[in-house]
Amino acid sequence: MTSKWDTYTASNRERDAGIVICIDKNRFLIIRRSNIDKRGGQWTIPGGHIDEKDRSVESGAIRELKEETNLECFVEDLIYLGEPKPQKYYFLANRWRGEVNVSIPNPITGEIEHDSYMWATIEEIKDIANSEIPIYLLEKALEMSKNE
Repeated sequence: MTSKWDTYTASNRERDAGIVICIDKNRFLIIRRSNIDKRGGQWTIPGGHIDEKDRSVESGAIRELKEETNLECFVEDLIYLGEPKPQKYYFLANRWRGEVNVSIPNPITGEIEHDSYMWATIEEIKDIANSEIPIYLLEKALEMSKNE
């Protein structure tokens, strides 16, 4: 039996975008996937699939940030970090508004995509076994945030 979540993600796989949030110039926001799919328990950066309704990759990344963490930022707050995989874009946001809340249901599926979050240093993130976080992009983000 295919779940509503599996059907939703299968139809939205062309482009992904994530937003790296840095606090205190050395800790990053990471979120843990809930058990709605096979990646349950995996730690990641906020982000996800760019929808046809999104005006741009950046606006899709901002929408995903809001949906997954309740944080808001603007396109002008984003700095391009890189594309570690084809069609997977990462941005740095040093400015954002709101309080982190990962228990917001996805507006399409009603599923809660994440069940936990933490602010972690690069060294702490390196020690997480179940992670898909590109460390070299965090290092780049850290360097960029120090120069601001």
